Amino acid sequence: MKGKKVADIGCGDGRFRKIVEDAGGEWIGVEVAEDGKYKVRGDAQDLPFKDCSFDIVIMHSVLQYIPDVAGAISEVSRILNKGGLFIGYAAFMEPFYSVTYSHLSFKALEYFADINNMRLEKISGGRRFGIDFHFSVLFDPIKLSFLRGFIAFFIRSIMWIKARLLFIVLRLIYGEEKAEAKHEADLYFKVECLRVSVGFDFLMRKL
Repeated sequence: MKGKKVADIGCGDGRFRKIVEDAGGEWIGVEVAEDGKYKVRGDAQDLPFKDCSFDIVIMHSVLQYIPDVAGAISEVSRILNKGGLFIGYAAFMEPFYSVTYSHLSFKALEYFADINNMRLEKISGGRRFGIDFHFSVLFDPIKLSFLRGFIAFFIRSIMWIKARLLFIVLRLIYGEEKAEAKHEADLYFKVECLRVSVGFDFLMRKL
């Protein structure tokens, strides 16, 4: 991070500023609203920066609020240096909000990376799911966070059982080697969790 130039698009209250600056990076926050805390006022769909001017771009829980999400990701690719990183969080199965436009699956993130000269290198989900999120919203304003955690644990347990059953089927019926069957079962577990995740942390790299 030392010496890296970081654009934090939709930076909100600037919570990543200290992290970036403590690591030796140059943080530049971008928001659509006028506020003295931000270094730049700008729109994610038309960023006010030159091509190849940043090493890292952050968009944490921002993409769902952008009407032209494809244009925004294209802009990220444009301002990134070769080898630069695009990191953030994208909503998927969160409940609908009045000002959201696009909730992106993990395959959509992969697609947008591919068409914008980037590679989706990491994606994670499975800690929370759309099901438990929707359940908590249903009973709002009553706070049922303890039940949400239990439901999420129950969902992961079901996915794990399904993956173990797949391992057994691959070994006993299809005769696959143990290592190969385990790899396929583990991958199945991860993909099943992603399919119902509330959202994804992701990392893309500019090629």
